[in-house]
Amino acid sequence: MQKDFIIQMLGIKERYIEVDHVEMIDNAFHVDVSTKIRNVTCKKCKHKTNRVHSYRNQQIQGRMIEDKKVYFHLRKRRYKCLACGVTFYEPLLFVERYQRRTASLNQQALTYASENSFTMAAKMCGITTSSLLRIFDKRNIAPRRILPKVIAIDEFKGDAGKERFQTIIVDVQQKEIIEILPDRRAETIEKYLISCDTSRVQIVVMDISRTFKSAVQKALGNPVIIADRFHFMRQGYWALDRVRREVQKRLRLK
Repeated sequence: MQKDFIIQMLGIKERYIEVDHVEMIDNAFHVDVSTKIRNVTCKKCKHKTNRVHSYRNQQIQGRMIEDKKVYFHLRKRRYKCLACGVTFYEPLLFVERYQRRTASLNQQALTYASENSFTMAAKMCGITTSSLLRIFDKRNIAPRRILPKVIAIDEFKGDAGKERFQTIIVDVQQKEIIEILPDRRAETIEKYLISCDTSRVQIVVMDISRTFKSAVQKALGNPVIIADRFHFMRQGYWALDRVRREVQKRLRLK
């Protein structure tokens, strides 16, 4: 029961994976895991086999738990197909082939990157910024040409393709990324919106940017434009702060 809880906490869903030992070393969790012998499909001839050929020990970094790093020490099994003689490593869902990080760690890093800078997100997940950028670049975001009723447009600092900023298009209601544009220029945003079916779009959430507003109005006509909460509150704070400074100056003069 306790091992099942540990497996769930570590983000492992495969029932054939067993936790053999957990130990805290240098403020990090070290978890010894192994797999049960099972019937697997040969990648070459598609026959089933459970003949074990050899083993290999591999260290894999897992997602953070309570701000502590997690390292899996996996006893990985290599099978042999009796039909064609080919040997191959067992397929595992929690770690992709040739990777030293679990799929759940990659997803955790991408989730943090959606709300923080790449540097901060990488630090929060215990990986390097360059590793997170490679994870981000490999992610396939399927383009959606039929845009939903409510979309949001915002810029973020990505330093990709020699451009300091990129633009993200989001489905507000489903909380899903629709598209990432290579820069924040009005013509780029306008060109993308024109290439999509925007007949359903009624509301656009954005910062108070003349560039975004111009591109949206040219491509969509006259949708309802809503200033996002952060930028709206920031404008109010700046206005209040200007008044405070002016009052402060007058009081000093008296």
